[in-house]
Amino acid sequence: MDDSNHREDKDTQALRVNLARVVSHDLRAQVRAIKGFGKLLDKSAGLGIGDCEHLARIRDAAERLDTMMVDLVDWLRVDAAEAKRVPVDLSLLADWAIMDLRDAHPGRDAQVDVQPEMQAIGDEHLLRQMMQRLIGAAWQRAGADALVRITVSASDDVGATLLRIHDAGHGAAEAASEFAALRDPHDADIGMTIARLAVERHGGELQSQSDADGTTVRVRLPD
Repeated sequence: MDDSNHREDKDTQALRVNLARVVSHDLRAQVRAIKGFGKLLDKSAGLGIGDCEHLARIRDAAERLDTMMVDLVDWLRVDAAEAKRVPVDLSLLADWAIMDLRDAHPGRDAQVDVQPEMQAIGDEHLLRQMMQRLIGAAWQRAGADALVRITVSASDDVGATLLRIHDAGHGAAEAASEFAALRDPHDADIGMTIARLAVERHGGELQSQSDADGTTVRVRLPD
């Protein structure tokens, strides 16, 4: 790579980092204000039935926009990241991801089996993003009321760790309309693309396969 291409890559990386900072702080602050005032209006008296319905749509749209901004920030940061190479406890990352999902969905019936002492070489932040996105997608595939069943396991390969995440959900979801220009063609949503980018930053590969027994995602992370 010549000096001009190297400088261009560095400039692009810096631009993405700065854009992520703007979205995370400046733009999300405005959305939080909309959500806050919407909550106050929801508690106030004097709103008619039609007004309450309009307000509910505003609040739902603000929540959705906030979620999309988080996805965009994560995409920008993962795409611009340089992966570090240190030992990472994959079992701990999986446990954290499951804990977050249980906190977000209290009372949800879930059976999750995480293999202990799974290890890999890589960047802890990127691999945590990967694990959160993959396990989150597995959780969502169970549907709104069905039992969540997820198995996370790993094995050693020649010069690599092979991670396997299996769920008994209903297979790949229909492709979302959001972020079509940023998604990998193989992915139904931006979350899977974020996970794929995190894997590729390590020189690894991600594959997903669905059948009557559910969906299995396989990740190969070089040592």
